[in-house]
Amino acid sequence: MLTKPVKSVEPRGPLRAPRRVLALPTYDIRMRKEIAQRRLLVAIARQTIRVVTLHALDAAVVVCAVVAAALLTTLHNPERTALPLAALVLVGLNARNAYNADDARRDPMRIVTGVMVATGAIGITSVLPSTVMPPLDFLVAFGVLAVVGLMAERWLVELAVRQAYARGIGLRKAVIVGRHGEVQELMAALTEDSHGDHCIAGYVTPTHVIDAQALGSVDDIDAILDRTDPSELILTSSLGPDVLRRVANACATRGVAILAVPSWGHAIRSWVEPVRVGKLPAYHVHPARLAMPALLLKRATDLVLTGVGLVVAAPLMALIAVAIKVDSRGPIFYRQRRVGLGGREFMMWKFRSMVREADESRDSIAHLNTYRDDRLFKLPLDPRVTRVGRVLRRFSMDELPQLINVLRGEMSLVGPRPPLPSEVGKYEPRHFIRLSVVPGMTGPWQVNGRNLITDFEEIVCLEKGYVDTWSLRMDVHIMFRTIGVVLSGKGAY
Repeated sequence: MLTKPVKSVEPRGPLRAPRRVLALPTYDIRMRKEIAQRRLLVAIARQTIRVVTLHALDAAVVVCAVVAAALLTTLHNPERTALPLAALVLVGLNARNAYNADDARRDPMRIVTGVMVATGAIGITSVLPSTVMPPLDFLVAFGVLAVVGLMAERWLVELAVRQAYARGIGLRKAVIVGRHGEVQELMAALTEDSHGDHCIAGYVTPTHVIDAQALGSVDDIDAILDRTDPSELILTSSLGPDVLRRVANACATRGVAILAVPSWGHAIRSWVEPVRVGKLPAYHVHPARLAMPALLLKRATDLVLTGVGLVVAAPLMALIAVAIKVDSRGPIFYRQRRVGLGGREFMMWKFRSMVREADESRDSIAHLNTYRDDRLFKLPLDPRVTRVGRVLRRFSMDELPQLINVLRGEMSLVGPRPPLPSEVGKYEPRHFIRLSVVPGMTGPWQVNGRNLITDFEEIVCLEKGYVDTWSLRMDVHIMFRTIGVVLSGKGAY
């Protein structure tokens, strides 16, 4: 039985695509996982290249230092020592985390201690049987050359990296989530960091507000990530659990790393240590960079330099004592109660530079105070100062007995100046940063103008900057600057 052929019917209008039942993405969702994996591999490759390159360069520098030290000394067959020393130096640098990102690989103290560990190890193991002891002059020459060479090499590497960043090479594109003010503070911090490697594509507001400069709000986070294609998302605002979960999911499916800058991080210049509270991640906020190893190093430096200083200054201090006794009636030393670390009071020693009745007459001349703030008190032409005292103050020699306070641990060579208890009673909460470290004989106030700085808030700002960014190198820098300030007599009265 023949069937009747079916006639083809031409459509009378344009063809319409079938209506979607589900709102599926326009591309295969598996591509997002591939992008995420690719970004992860890029991050791993970037870190691997950095670490491997630094290891190779460091090993080459150490080998060159061995050869150079052998030429300068009596070591024969340096090739037998080069590879073991190179391996030991790399182990020492790894033990000091000198290959970590950011400031770790730029820290000269890590390089010095890494080389010292290697040099000491080769010296110790050389006393074992069947081992030839390297000459002492070689070990010293190698240590110096290796430290100098590694520092120069790391400096050249950082210079090359900065040049690459300046040309846009190797930068990580990032999007910030935060309010306008928070974004401006973060951008300022990124601008101040000469080692920063971020390229900010824009920012997203945490709530739906009208901001013409923003890329949008977190409500549009998926579209914003697809459009800008960043490798990192920087959170500077607190987000609700539901919003944070959605942002995290959007970043995870696209392989975007999340960096969190706590909201209190804008107000506190500090360093933090990741910890856990129960099962929750948390941060241990250290208000100062004076952790225990740094405190021990600072204390050891104080003891060594103070011991040397007392021996050198003993004849001068004896002459000063005689001059004070001849010039005016009263004791040689002046003791005054001051406030130190943690608000603890101690007795600070000075050479007496005023008449014996100076404390009793302070209230009668208080109206002559050059400071606008009564939390500080100084007079350029104080009538209570003796003739010898004026010379002592001119060159800060009246402070020499405070070396005893340093030996006792009540003071340090460098730090904020210890205030009077009456001054501390007028402090506001932000001023107590001065009491978070051991007070010093000299400090940032002294080397930046001393009594020429009459704004108490500026003094606190200087000392807060010292506390937040302390390093042994900063202490040494302040000590050298103090010598110039004392000799010039600038701001002294």
